[in-house]
Amino acid sequence: MSDAKSFSRRNVIKGAGVATAGVALSSMWSGNRAFGAETITVADVGGSVGPTLRKAFYDPFEKETGIKVISVAHDSDPVTQFKLLVDAKTYIWDVSMVTQDHVARLTSPKNYLADLNIPAGKGQDVLPGMLKSNWLGFSVFGIIMAYNTKTYAGKTPATWADYWDTKQFPGRRGLYKSPWGTLEMALLADGVAGKDLYPLDVDRAFKKLDQIRDDVSVWWSAGAQNTQILQSGEVDIADTWTSRGYAAKVSGAPVNMVFQGLYSVDGWSIPVGTPKLDLARKFVEFCMRPEQQAVYSSLSANGPSNKRAFEFMTPEQAAVLPSSPDNLKHLTELDSTWWGSNYDAVVARFQEWMLG
Repeated sequence: MSDAKSFSRRNVIKGAGVATAGVALSSMWSGNRAFGAETITVADVGGSVGPTLRKAFYDPFEKETGIKVISVAHDSDPVTQFKLLVDAKTYIWDVSMVTQDHVARLTSPKNYLADLNIPAGKGQDVLPGMLKSNWLGFSVFGIIMAYNTKTYAGKTPATWADYWDTKQFPGRRGLYKSPWGTLEMALLADGVAGKDLYPLDVDRAFKKLDQIRDDVSVWWSAGAQNTQILQSGEVDIADTWTSRGYAAKVSGAPVNMVFQGLYSVDGWSIPVGTPKLDLARKFVEFCMRPEQQAVYSSLSANGPSNKRAFEFMTPEQAAVLPSSPDNLKHLTELDSTWWGSNYDAVVARFQEWMLG
C-alpha cells in the first residue's frame, strides 16, 4: 500500500521546489491562519510514509493555517479502531487514512463517516472515483509484479500467467499472505480479463492458487518485508505494491516492475461526530491541491489523484506512478465494494487454505 521511498535526490528537490513555488503563487486558501492555536489529529499508516505525509501535507497545512497536525499510526486495518472511537465518542482521531474497502465496511450497516462537504467544482480535476462525499483518495498504489533482472536476463515475465509458469520462468517466488489482491492475480493468471474479474470467482481463484502454492518460497505479510526480499534477492519474482517495488529498485537492487494487475487508493475520511469537523474538512480539502499531491508522489512513488499534479512533476517521475495514463490503462481497479462485503469470509477461507 502507501509507503514512502525517495526517487532520485535531484528529482525530489526539483519536484518539491516546483510544488513549493506553486503554493507560493496560489491564492486558493481563504481565511489564512484563521484557526491559529487549533489542532487536529490525523491517523495514517505510520512507518516511513509518515515523514512524507508531513512534508507534503501536514507541515504546509500548519504553516498556512496555523492548525497544528498531530499524526499517529493506526492498525494496518483501522476499521475496528475507527468504529470504537465513534461508538465510544472518544475522538482520538479527527481524520484517518483509509482505503475504499475500509469505507465500504465503515458505511454498512452503520455509517461511521462524516460528509467532507467539498464543493463540486473543487473536484473537477480529480480522477473518476477518487472523490466521494465521505472520502478523498490521494495516494494511488498498484498491486503489480516485480522481478530480478539478473535472474531473467533473457526472456522476461510480462503477465501473471508468466508468474505461474515455473517451467519458462523458474525461480524463487514471493506472494502476499492475504487473499486481498492475491485472488485477483490468480484469476488474471488463469485467463480472466481485468474487466471481468468481479464478482470474484473465489473457487476458481483458489484452484489456481493450488497450482503455485508449493513454488512460493516466501509468503510476505508486510510492505517492508516485500521490499527486503526483493532487495536481498531472496526471491526472483513477486507481487508487490508499487512503492515497495520502487523502493527496492532505487536502493540499487536489480528489480524491474511490470504494470499488470490492480490499483487501489489510500485516502482521507473523517469520523462522524468529531468536534473538530470544520478543521478536519479544511485539511482534507487542502490535500486535494495538485502541487501538494505532486510533492507526495515525488517522494513516495504512489500516484496522485489530481490529474494536474503531473504538471508539477518531471516525465521521469510520472513514468513510475500507477496513476499516470500510460500505467493506469494496464491496471484494473480493485473492487472495494466486493471486498467490503466478502472480506471476512474470504480471509477465513484463505487462512484455512494456508494451513493445507
